[in-house]
Amino acid sequence: MDEIIVYIKKHFPFESTEKVAKYLNLSEFKVRTIAKKNHINKNEDYLNELKNQLVKNRRKWYEENIPSLSPTFIQEQLLYGSLLGDGYISLGAKRSINFAYQEHFGESQRDYREWKLSQLENLGFTINGNYLRSGSHPYFTSLRNVLYNGSSKVLTDNFLSKCMHPMFLTALYLDDGSLSMTTRLNKNKKTVYCTPGITISTLNFKRNENHKLANHINILFKTNFVVSSHPHGHGSLLKINKVKEVRQFLQIIAPYSKCIPSMQYKTNIEKKIESISNRIYKKYGRNITIQTSSSDNQQNYSYEEIKRIITLKQSGVKDKEIAKSLNRSYWSIVYKVSELRKDGRLD
Repeated sequence: MDEIIVYIKKHFPFESTEKVAKYLNLSEFKVRTIAKKNHINKNEDYLNELKNQLVKNRRKWYEENIPSLSPTFIQEQLLYGSLLGDGYISLGAKRSINFAYQEHFGESQRDYREWKLSQLENLGFTINGNYLRSGSHPYFTSLRNVLYNGSSKVLTDNFLSKCMHPMFLTALYLDDGSLSMTTRLNKNKKTVYCTPGITISTLNFKRNENHKLANHINILFKTNFVVSSHPHGHGSLLKINKVKEVRQFLQIIAPYSKCIPSMQYKTNIEKKIESISNRIYKKYGRNITIQTSSSDNQQNYSYEEIKRIITLKQSGVKDKEIAKSLNRSYWSIVYKVSELRKDGRLD
C-alpha cells in the first residue's frame, strides 16, 4: 500500500485520475479515495489547464457542429455591396472563434434594412434595435480575410472580382449614395433647370481604391463614375453628374430599388424635384417653369424636325405625342414649341 500511496502522491496531482488508476490497476473511485484520505490534491496549474482544455473542446465541438451557410448568388451580391457600404464584419459571440456581419442604421432607414432582412432572413439574420446582424460563422470569417487588413477594409482585386451583379451596386448606393439636385435659372425663358447628380460616399477607401472601384463599376455596368475630391475620410468619393448617365444608373438598380418605396428620395428624379419644388418657387417665384436639364434640350433640331413640329402642332397634336414621334424628351419639345412661338414661326 505504501508503494501505491507514493505513486499517487507523485502522479495524481499532475496526471489524469484515469491514467493513474489504469497504471495501478485500481478503479478511479479507489484512487480518489486514497488521495483524499492522504490529503493529496490535484495541482492548481493542472486544474486550470484542464479547464482551459474543456473550454477549447466545447468550442471545437460547437464550431464543428455549426450548420452550413449557403447564400444564393443574389444574397452574396447584396452582402458584398453592403460590405462596401454600411456593413462590417466583427467578432461574433464571446465564445466563438468566428466572425459575424452587422450594420447599424438610423430610424429613417428602417424600411430599407427590413427589406434587407427579408432577403437574408433564411441565413440567420435578425434586426435587434438599430442593428442588422448575422450569427457568427466560418463564412463571414472567410469573407473578412478577403476584405480586411487588420481592422481596416481594403479593396482588393480579389474582392472586387466577386462583385458582378446590379444587386451589389444597389446595396452600395442605397447604403452610401445620394441623389442631389442643382438648379439653374434661365431668366429669358423663365425656366429653372434641375440637374441631378449621383454621389457614392466611399470615403473609407483611399483614392487609388476608389479609382479601382470606379473602373470596375464603369466596365461592368457601362457607367461613367469619376473619382472626386472630398474634405472628409480618405479624401475622395465617386460621382456622376450628367443627366443621361444618372438616369442610366438609376435604371440599372431599378429592378431592386423599386421594391423599397421609402428610398425614392435616392432613386426617383421626379420625386426629388417635387420635394424641392416649393424651395425653388420660394426663391424664384411662382411664374417660372421647373424642368429637368437634359442633353436632349441642347441638341440642335434639324430643318425637317422643326417643320414637322410646326405641322403637328397646327394639326392639334399634343406635345407628348410629338416627342414620341421625334424620339425627343417631352420637356425638350415643350421648350422648342415655346421657342418657335416666340420667333413667330408658330401661332
